[in-house]
Amino acid sequence: MNIRIFFLWLLDILGINALLSRLNRRKVLILWYHGICDDSFTQLKGYDDRFITRSSFMKQMEYLKNKSYNLITMTELINTIKNNGEFNKNVVLTFDDGLKNVIKNAYPIMQEYNAKGCLYVVSDNTGMDTLIWSDHVETLINSQKPGEFLFFFKGKKYTYILSDMKSYEYAIKDIKKKLRSITNKEMQEHLKQFTQVEKENLPEEYTLASWDELKELDAEILEIGSHTRTHPNCANLTDDVELENEILHSKEEIENIIGRKVEHFCYPAGSYNRRVLDEVKASGYQSAVTIEYGFIDKHADLYRLKRVEALASLPIFKSRVSGAYGILRAFSQIFRRRSFRIE
Repeated sequence: MNIRIFFLWLLDILGINALLSRLNRRKVLILWYHGICDDSFTQLKGYDDRFITRSSFMKQMEYLKNKSYNLITMTELINTIKNNGEFNKNVVLTFDDGLKNVIKNAYPIMQEYNAKGCLYVVSDNTGMDTLIWSDHVETLINSQKPGEFLFFFKGKKYTYILSDMKSYEYAIKDIKKKLRSITNKEMQEHLKQFTQVEKENLPEEYTLASWDELKELDAEILEIGSHTRTHPNCANLTDDVELENEILHSKEEIENIIGRKVEHFCYPAGSYNRRVLDEVKASGYQSAVTIEYGFIDKHADLYRLKRVEALASLPIFKSRVSGAYGILRAFSQIFRRRSFRIE
């Protein structure tokens, strides 16, 4: 047990989590997940902590149940805010990207524990034997043998030396960061240098749900929301046609296929600006979630809803659910700013 986990465990034993949970009971926690993988999954495969195991997810749902949290859908959350209702230890589960393993592993547990939430899907990739572009980049780099990996960006050649796990992770993060810094049209051109991943080589962790699987979901347990058509950084969309295509047309496409209204949106990589926010509103969505940290209350901006990322470690999860993590995070930021001024 490292020092950080021990400290969080101590907070729980001393009743700090229980106290903060009571103080925050009138606020809502929107938990942010990506994949819920089989227990045989290991992060040593090269994937990051966006993915947790089925057993970790079950322990988290058991914890929420034992602590008398009330899990609600995104629609129930929005209706309560609009009607000026009261919250009481409410939690909404959200899952980005529309991965198949959420339906396979998380959905049955949600049914068992009466947990509710929203699954945000990327409509152009759903039901296809393709990966979301960011997962495509990660998969290809992880599949490379140790040695040089070349990436051409804005006419310049970048050479990454792949050797250990850290070098692979650095190459993945740096290339995705570069791609997210340019317009969507430019990004699509740069992505052409990456070869297609064959169907038999698609990682199970990144495989997306099919339309038939989405149709079978009980909307009172797991609603379907939009995560755009192609998962761009929305703030990098340069014209109104692109914006409407990604935001409005994804909504229309999902609705036409599953036969239900799609009223909730999720900004890919948390990227948005005023143009994007206005398009989300104009397209008829009732809410949009960000990746900005925090709890929300009945005065929250429905199109800038904050979330809290759920990680596998139960002590970390408990501290994030209670709000202890937020306090520690704030103190850490203050300390860093003061340290910087001293230096």
